[in-house]
Amino acid sequence: MAIVLSIAVLLVVGPAYSEPLNDSSTGQISTLPASEAALTTRPAESSSSGDSLSLDYVKDIFSDTGRIITSPGHWDSGDWLKAAAVVSITGGLISADAGIRDFAQRNQSPVAGKFATIGNDLGNPLYTLPPVAAFYLYGYVNDDRKARRTSLRAVESLAISSLFTEILKEVAQRNRPNSGASPNSWNGPHFSTKNVSFCSGHTSSAFSMATVFAEEYRDTWYVPPIAYGLASLTGLSRIYSNEHWASDVFFGAAVGYFVGQTVVRYHQNALSNNLSVTPVLSSEYKGVAVSINF
Repeated sequence: MAIVLSIAVLLVVGPAYSEPLNDSSTGQISTLPASEAALTTRPAESSSSGDSLSLDYVKDIFSDTGRIITSPGHWDSGDWLKAAAVVSITGGLISADAGIRDFAQRNQSPVAGKFATIGNDLGNPLYTLPPVAAFYLYGYVNDDRKARRTSLRAVESLAISSLFTEILKEVAQRNRPNSGASPNSWNGPHFSTKNVSFCSGHTSSAFSMATVFAEEYRDTWYVPPIAYGLASLTGLSRIYSNEHWASDVFFGAAVGYFVGQTVVRYHQNALSNNLSVTPVLSSEYKGVAVSINF
């Protein structure tokens, strides 16, 4: 189990501290009068604007996945301490998994069952991708670049977190709680679709997309609590439905959250580098050229 958690934490915590991606795109240039002194900042080249469905968008997904996987090479001592915290919490939940499972199964009710059905659906990409696609279409029709960008990054986050989750499932090969096995039943690593409890794919999917929406619309006060609230409902529903142990859900949420944070941060860094200021000297005046790329 220690080997499983060691491999898992490299995949889940890495996204939170991975190397930023410095991209920018072409844009408009305006010249403003100013003093002789000027700060020069030159953005790096970019392959895509981040808000259109294109081949460059697909390339971004592969590029970001590679950066996430190699991110442990850039960790400092603080990052490793945070990684240890994730492992410790997961380990603590593993020791409490059986009790949490028994509590959830003793407290079943028709009302809670309906909420669990909703939560399970929210973690299923078959139900969540259509609304995200509709949001992208809204952004396209109304020329809302933020809506388009958020939709595409949510899908990217889902794709990357799903890849990591599937790898973890095959490596761990943990028995589901509804199998009647002990929470300490780990049979991996080997390829099988039978014992794939660790970690929760539904929870990972829900948090991967919720995190992107929460971060992109963090200035809208009600978006983050709604996004994370719905994702949390998915996690609780997986425990209530006896499909996953509590530790599966926690780690799945961590995978989705950190991947979502990383995807947003990579492309926010790209947007922040879209400003360049350079000196302009002519016979008529002295100033700076401000280039804003968007």
